[in-house]
This record gives sequence, C-alpha cells and structure tokens, in this order.
Amino acid sequence: MKPRSPRFPFITLEEATELLRKLGVHQKDRSKPLTRPEILQALDYASLHGAAVKTVGALRAYDLLEKNGEGLSITPTGATLLDEPEGPARLAALQRAALSPMAFRNIWRRARHISKSELTAALIDRGFTEGGAKRAARVYRKNSKFAELETLAIEPELPHRGESPQTIARRKQAARKQAARKRATRKLARDQSPPQSAGDVLRLPIGTGVASIPKGMSEEEFQLLMQTLRAWKGQLVTA
Repeated sequence: MKPRSPRFPFITLEEATELLRKLGVHQKDRSKPLTRPEILQALDYASLHGAAVKTVGALRAYDLLEKNGEGLSITPTGATLLDEPEGPARLAALQRAALSPMAFRNIWRRARHISKSELTAALIDRGFTEGGAKRAARVYRKNSKFAELETLAIEPELPHRGESPQTIARRKQAARKQAARKRATRKLARDQSPPQSAGDVLRLPIGTGVASIPKGMSEEEFQLLMQTLRAWKGQLVTA
C-alpha cells in the first residue's frame, strides 16, 4: 500500500475563501443548505469526484462549510468571512479557520517558530511522506501569513465537526430529557425509601446545617466513610 500522510487541506486558506465566495453567491438563503448540483456549479466541477471531493473536504476542514441534511451550509466562521471585508471579527475568523485542521493546529502548538526545512523534517518524523510534509509545510506557512497567526496568543475553540445546528439542538434536547428522567428517578427513590428513626442517625451540627450519619456501620464502612470525606474535602470545605 502506498504511504499516505495524515489528512490536511491541499489548498491554502486564501484559495478556500475565494471558493467560499463563489458558494456564497449561489446560497441566497443561508438557512437552506447548498445542494450537490449547486456546489458543483459554483465550483465549476462536472461531478463530485477527485478534485471536487478534495476541494469540498478542504472547505469543511477549514470550518467554512458543514454538513446539513443532504447538503452543506456555510458555517458561522464562513459567514463572517463573507460579511466582514476587514476588521477584528474577520481576522478572528481567519485564525479560527486556519487552525481548524488538526494537522495545522498541531504545527501551531509545537512547531510554529521553526524554519520551513525544519518543519518539513518534523512532519516527516510524525508520519508524513516527504511530498506530503513539503506541501503541508508550504500551505501552513501561507496560511500563517494570510491569517496573521504570529499575532495569535490564545488557541481558538475547535468547531463541532459534522454537526448541523439542528443536530446540535436535538442532542442538547435529548441531554436535557435524560437529565430530567434521572432527577425524577432519584426523587421517586427518595419518596419510596423508608424514613430513618432519630435513634438510627447521628446528627452533627455544623455551620451550614446538620450532617446526618447513620449508626451501626461496620469498621470497614467507617474507614470508607473517612476516606470518602478526605477525598471530597476540596468540594466540601470552602476557603
């Protein structure tokens, strides 16, 4: 099998933003995803194969496009680049896009200050082929200049890969329902548990209330209780 480099966009971010502008012309209503024919027409491809697949993949890797149902939508990062011709918001979007590909983010984290030849050698050590390392180094350095990455001090947050706004909303709604079910289950368990008599519980007055400790535990249970209290000390004790 022919050796392959780790994935990275094969075009520069500057080229990707020019292609994004073409897609923006076709997507009059950003609430509706771009269909495959619209994407192919905008990018001047006859079919979604070969170069077209790599190009769309690069736009997604830069967080300019995201999957939405059967099509693709322009992301908030992409919308900022289309709507903001200049200024801090545009620069922040460019830097986020430049570091969205994990291969380029790793370079920024560990090797952004070394020379091109040193960067190529470092990428080869990390599993890139010689050709892939040279291309990745060249694309990254062009992106760094285009997005002014040398001025960036804090790493931007990674986008949610492959999740449309609708998918994210459904996931959050499902998490809320699951949390509500757990709360209801715990409440039901508390309501159905038999009440303890005052003689079975040792009540210790403390500044924030009363701590109730059940009586009649074994030596092993007492040691476990003490270990648990020590482990939770950071959350129980305030400065």
